Amino acid sequence: MDIEILHPERLACWCNRLQFPGPVIEDLQKLAEQIQSSPFLFDKFASIYTKTVLRGEWHREWTPLPMDPDVETVLGEATVRFYFLAYLAALPLAHQEYLRRGISEAIFDATMADIRFWLCQEISENGTWRFDQFNWIWRHLSCELFRLGRLQYMLILFDSGITAFRHRQSQRILILADPDMLLRADGYAFEAGKYPPEFKHLEPERKPEEPWRPDFREEPDGWFGYPVSPYGFVLRHPRFLNRTEWELMLQRGDPVLDIHIPRGDPFHPEAIRDSLYQAQAFFSEQYPHKPYKALFCHTWFFTPQLQKILPPTSNIVRFQREFYLYPHDGGPGFLWSFVFGEKNTDPASAPRDTSLRRAVLDWLAEGKELFDLPGVAFHGPQKWGEQPYMRQWDEHDPEV
Repeated sequence: MDIEILHPERLACWCNRLQFPGPVIEDLQKLAEQIQSSPFLFDKFASIYTKTVLRGEWHREWTPLPMDPDVETVLGEATVRFYFLAYLAALPLAHQEYLRRGISEAIFDATMADIRFWLCQEISENGTWRFDQFNWIWRHLSCELFRLGRLQYMLILFDSGITAFRHRQSQRILILADPDMLLRADGYAFEAGKYPPEFKHLEPERKPEEPWRPDFREEPDGWFGYPVSPYGFVLRHPRFLNRTEWELMLQRGDPVLDIHIPRGDPFHPEAIRDSLYQAQAFFSEQYPHKPYKALFCHTWFFTPQLQKILPPTSNIVRFQREFYLYPHDGGPGFLWSFVFGEKNTDPASAPRDTSLRRAVLDWLAEGKELFDLPGVAFHGPQKWGEQPYMRQWDEHDPEV
């Protein structure tokens, strides 16, 4: 089997295209030569290549990549680099797929630049290089995720039990709660705000309470359920939505356009709108038979408490307010890892060098909770900036 990435000159070509640091390229070239000269390592490498690159059987779970103990016996700490090189072996085939589908070289380079970002971040934090984003970059290498302007996108099937409806006359969106989600008295997920083990000593005391579960059922004339506020909590008063007045917009299993926010660049509303225009054109051209029902995003930006921590002019808050949030059993860890980094686990010594970091630390010091939420949006770039769901909820009686 001839694997392009194991040829030193081709490996250097691809690494230079992704703008890897020189020492990384040199280490990978030495490793490629070692693999080529060892029948044992080559067979192991070819097996991973066949399974992932050729058959598409990537490790898709959000768990560490399992590594072959026999390879670890031979390579030790370099085993991570062995797997990183095996994943990079997908680059030539991914590039061929871009060409076949008529996707531009600029989109290819912008999408794959994410690999360099995570690689360089590891070097910056540890002074040496390794890689631990295998459960993320398979999306790029399998041509499922694309960076279009400021944002990254991929088509997925909606995997939540909420159900969204649109009023036929007013066009207002209303979501009915997931009947399988246990809720707190305030309507947020029962497990919302749960602290990870390293922050257990900071978790605010909560009074014991019994969870409640919102009912949902479809009937011949419509749907019965509990409304969700766009701020992410469920009301205790059920509603019946008549089919003559409401139309179904989104349910589990429908295609949605999943949005991800790469780090490193300014996050201006104009850049977001431009990216959404690009995505609208790109996915209608590339997937004409798979129209998506809504935009979907799950990000630490959707920590609802940020609307109290940050000013309304914050780009993070403005982005959050474009979405209809709904309950999720998140905690402070999602926001913390992105704002402070996974290595800063002690709020007492965490850096206070930005206004966001100071505001978050002050909020936690007051014993207040943080948790992330997912959200959906049904308007496109043409109406981006109108914040329709929260604005309408604020302006009108939620029961209307």
